[in-house]
Amino acid sequence: MVKNVRYGTAHNGLNDWFFQRFSAVLIALLMPVAFALLFAVFDGSLNQMQLLNLLDSYPGRILHALFLFALLTHAYLGIKVIVEDYVHIVALRIVLMGVLLVIAVVLGLWWFSMIWAWGS
Repeated sequence: MVKNVRYGTAHNGLNDWFFQRFSAVLIALLMPVAFALLFAVFDGSLNQMQLLNLLDSYPGRILHALFLFALLTHAYLGIKVIVEDYVHIVALRIVLMGVLLVIAVVLGLWWFSMIWAWGS
């Protein structure tokens, strides 16, 4: 009988790889929109109040929240892989990954609250 041999301990590398690639695609699709809006403001075809009104609309808020989620997911997974690869003390690795997760969640909640609260 042939056994399935699995190497490593986490067994979640494919999930991390998939979510990082998916978030990279979202960032690649949404980043040109952000730069186009900034260039429109610098060009003068869109003033700052029109930009704020555009970002304050529900589609703008949803796209901004999607960009935020993709950016934080991408950053967390990238730093997590670096910590897993280069920090060899298991206790320190667990603490660092926990601190990174807390920082990402707190930053995300703060940014998300700012997105949905600025028009109120």
